[in-house]
Amino acid sequence: MGRTKLIVIFSLLPFVLIQQGYTQTTEEFLVTDFDGGGILPDAWSSYGDLGPYGVQPGRPNSDGKYYELVWNGSTTQGYIVSQSEITFRLIPKRKLKEKNIDNVYLKLDVNCGSAPGTVVNIVLVDGPNDCCTNEVNWIYSFTKNTCDWETIEINLAEFGYAYDPNNHEKSIDIHKVGRVKIGMDVFSGPQRQTVQFDNVALVVKDKVKKYNADTEIADDTTLKKRANDFYVGVAVNPRRIKDTDYSTLYKKEFNSITAENAMKMKSILKGMDTNGNLVYDWTESDRIVDFAEINNMNLHGHTLIWYESIPDFLKDFKGTNEAFETIIEKYITNVVSRYKGKVDSWDVVNEAIADGTSDLRKSVFLERMGPDYVKKCFQYAKNADQEVKLFYNDYGLIYDKKKQQGAFTLVDDLIAENLIDGVGYQLHIDFNFPSKLDIKTATDLIVQRKLLVHFSELDVKTNPKGDIETFTESRSHAQGKKIYEVVSVFNSLPKEYKYALTLWGLKDDDSWITPRYGFPDWPLLFDSTFQKKRAYSGFLQALE
Repeated sequence: MGRTKLIVIFSLLPFVLIQQGYTQTTEEFLVTDFDGGGILPDAWSSYGDLGPYGVQPGRPNSDGKYYELVWNGSTTQGYIVSQSEITFRLIPKRKLKEKNIDNVYLKLDVNCGSAPGTVVNIVLVDGPNDCCTNEVNWIYSFTKNTCDWETIEINLAEFGYAYDPNNHEKSIDIHKVGRVKIGMDVFSGPQRQTVQFDNVALVVKDKVKKYNADTEIADDTTLKKRANDFYVGVAVNPRRIKDTDYSTLYKKEFNSITAENAMKMKSILKGMDTNGNLVYDWTESDRIVDFAEINNMNLHGHTLIWYESIPDFLKDFKGTNEAFETIIEKYITNVVSRYKGKVDSWDVVNEAIADGTSDLRKSVFLERMGPDYVKKCFQYAKNADQEVKLFYNDYGLIYDKKKQQGAFTLVDDLIAENLIDGVGYQLHIDFNFPSKLDIKTATDLIVQRKLLVHFSELDVKTNPKGDIETFTESRSHAQGKKIYEVVSVFNSLPKEYKYALTLWGLKDDDSWITPRYGFPDWPLLFDSTFQKKRAYSGFLQALE
């Protein structure tokens, strides 16, 4: 696919875009096109162990010369951001006088040559010197999983801090930005990485749809009303659905529920009697199912197989591997059959890939059933209910690239056997990480496979490092904006691939995060008194 040539150098390119009933005026300042125009010379000097790089001649998909940077993998030494002198001045600051950061975008054509998985880093530098001697450097990082030219636009307000992660809350002053650096993270992705870029421009837009921390919410507006083509879900437990304060909000705001713990194996499977029959306790899981049925809610089953929810008798099972596998087959068959026609979807296997690797996590299931245990479990569920939707669910698949690769290798094997309907991303994320583009890039891996997308366990930590004691205004703003980014990504998906977006709890003091990490956090849409937070507004605004 060819790319559009920018033919006016270092001048204003006004044009009008009609969108959603208003006129959008855009000014585009060309920084460089590598064809001898812009403010860069035709070639940049070399530095370090990056192999061949510099300005390259045009190719069939190029509109002219472009810049190519290659790391050849011959050493473990490298630079996460970029190399010295692979930098250029952003734009004369007079062009940005009185401009707002939310209206300024960096635009460029980018490719990854023949090395999919290349991690591209773009850095804004606050002065004329090289990167690491400056007071502040803002970084934006994303992964190019497919090697096709594409044009990306990055809002400057979405850049985070590269060298001082404690300063995420400091705002970017666009009038102090002096340079742009484009490079790659040589510690991530394939051994040999390539990034190609061209037509680097600065875009200033007159009207930009963005998160507004002070937006007022009408009393009759709800999450499920605004999300008209996917389910909005929440994690529940049997005690809370009997509490009027909780159940009222569940029914008002949500049209899907997930059992936080009540439908996991350890909650249901209690042992084996002397005759070898499995012993079940359906009390709590039935209560969840009944609540969904009575209130006409979608019910997502979570989860049939998880390495952290195993009854003690199975951990210590003395029988053969074949006998162990028979127990698992009976368990999955009985649970799925019991709730056939009532549970709409299941997380069949949860968190099967080990962190930081592409390998299966060590577990009793892997040990007793072998490396095909995931496929076997999906087959058992499929045999029990041909109509229920089957999901693989995991965390870290946005930013842990090795784990992501392993998970999608697993998913591809399930696709080949026609055993999977969707993928769940547990979005346990921070107020400043990961980036919106990383979330989109990772989500595209699901859509490319024509599977349903479930953002299955969304919460946004506002105190990931334990550095605050109270919920501050700045963290409230940041959380609202991150929720806005997440929901914007999900809402932009093709309708046929949207399944559900599920919050992992209703209000802050219900969350698992504070007990797990030992310091306070405020990760959900409602506060401890059931009042809506800015995060709630951010969710709604992304659906406008």
